[in-house]
Order: sequence, then structure tokens, then C-alpha cells
Amino acid sequence: MPPAGLSGLAGFADSLKASWRGFTLRAGSLFVLLALLWVVLAPAYAHLLAAFASPLIPSIESSPGTRYLVEGTTIIAERPIMRQTAETGTAIRTLLRETSGDCPLALLAALVLATPAWSLTRRGRVFAVTVGLLILTQFLSLLVNIEYTKLWPQKTAAGIVVSLDYSRVKMILFDWLYAFLEFMGRGFFALLLYFWAIALVWGRPEPESLKGSVGRNEPCPCGSGVKTKRCCGR
Repeated sequence: MPPAGLSGLAGFADSLKASWRGFTLRAGSLFVLLALLWVVLAPAYAHLLAAFASPLIPSIESSPGTRYLVEGTTIIAERPIMRQTAETGTAIRTLLRETSGDCPLALLAALVLATPAWSLTRRGRVFAVTVGLLILTQFLSLLVNIEYTKLWPQKTAAGIVVSLDYSRVKMILFDWLYAFLEFMGRGFFALLLYFWAIALVWGRPEPESLKGSVGRNEPCPCGSGVKTKRCCGR
């Protein structure tokens, strides 16, 4: 018997053989609608990410006087230069995140909501978990950007200004973290989350359908080999 995850993906692939046109049409239509809706939601999402980050900023940001601003769909760090040179009255504005491009959220939501053979309850649960994990990843990306942009050498009227926190090892580490999260944030991580959800729950009976039909201590009908109460009957 193949592992439960591979079995779920195989079952999903078999299901799509007969319904891929409908699934593609539904997912594509939902993505377009959600992407258009995101134009309205992106500014609120920028404020949400900034609000989540604000309690952690004092432990991350080592530049006294730094201000974090939300302007439309952009989150900006405004760092004064006086901490590194004798120059005063000058600040460097650095873009930390542009939420108008966070369409992977719309992509993941469209795929989950368009998935065939799932009840509204299951779609809602999968939507909440996967979209929540994607938002957490984007929040972590914002924190990495705060640290990463701190390390950038900046060109000013007084010359090249380098952060007091700069070290080559730290720069390389956050350069890789930044590149990895940027790559994952282009939609790849959204697809990974979707297929992870498919592998985890595809083919498993809905919890409501198990009530009164299978004993809680009997093997789960999904074939996982564990008791129903520890599997689909949870």
C-alpha cells in the first residue's frame, strides 16, 4: 500500500482526469475575481502585517529613531543616518514589502475553493489552515526584510554609510533568506501548501459521515491503518 500522502495525490490526479476542465475553469475564474478583490484588500493587509510586526520591531531594529510607515500598499522603514555619521536631518526610506503583489493568497484560495468532491466544511478548514500558513510565511518574510535592509550599504551626501550591525556572514545569511522567501512567495509556496493539503486529506471521509457508521476504535475507513478517533474521526 502506498503512503497515505502519495495515495491522496494519486486519487486527486485520477479525479482530475474526468473533471480537469471544470476545475480549471472554476479555479481560473475564482483567481481572477479574488485578484481583483485584492486590489481593495491589499492596503488593509499591509496595515495588518505592520501591526503584527510592531511588537517585535524593538528587538529587531537597532536604529534609534526608525519609523515604520504604511503608505497605501507599501510598508516602509525610515531610518535616520545620524546614528552612523555626523550628518543630521537625513533619513533613508527603504521599501520592506509591497502587498499589492501578494496574489499567491488569491491563487491558494481559488484552488482550495474550486477543489471538487470536498464539502464546504472541509474547504473552509483547509482554506483556514493553508492561507494562515501562507500569511505566516509572508510575515516571516517581512521580518527578514527588516534585518536584511538594515545591512545594505547606503549612498548619501556624506559618502557610503554602512550599518553598525554589518558583518559579511550576516549579510550572506540574510541574502540567502531573502532570496529564498522571495522565490517561495512568487506562488511556489502556495502550490506546495495546496498539494500538501491534497495529500493529507484527499479521499478521507468527511467527519460527519463517520458518525454512527464506524466505531471510534475501529480502523479508519481511509486506509491509514490507525483508529478512526485518531484519524478522520477527530
